Amino acid sequence: MGSEQRPWRVGILCLAGLLAAGCGKPEPPPRVPVSGLVTIDGKPVPSALVTFYPLFEGFGGEVIAEAISDASGRYTLACPLGDGCCVGRHKVTVTDAPTPDDAREQSVEAQKRMRAFLRSLTNRPIGRDFGTLATTPLEIEVTAEGGDYDLQVTH
Repeated sequence: MGSEQRPWRVGILCLAGLLAAGCGKPEPPPRVPVSGLVTIDGKPVPSALVTFYPLFEGFGGEVIAEAISDASGRYTLACPLGDGCCVGRHKVTVTDAPTPDDAREQSVEAQKRMRAFLRSLTNRPIGRDFGTLATTPLEIEVTAEGGDYDLQVTH
């Protein structure tokens, strides 16, 4: 009797699994290419961590887009879902980029890399208000066209 009921139970479990999968999170908004220039007083800010936090609900870290600005202050966003940034309204933070992993050791070579990284941190400090969601004044509406979103921060 137990073996006769088993296929029926497996069928119910499979159906429940399919229904649950269909009732999961909605699809995130489309991603578009987003880049820009980070400046302070019109001068580029290299090695800045730029993070776009979406202001729409129902999603987690998979839609948070980040980039580290290059030597000329340019950034190009990507998120865990892939290149680009989701369309919609975002709060934006700008902070110093994290220390590179290969510069965190005690070896002579690692210390040379650390000094080079610290020398690259020109046009500083980035104002403290730009570093947290609670205080950043930066809010950007990423449109379906994507494009360049320049960020002007202060000391």
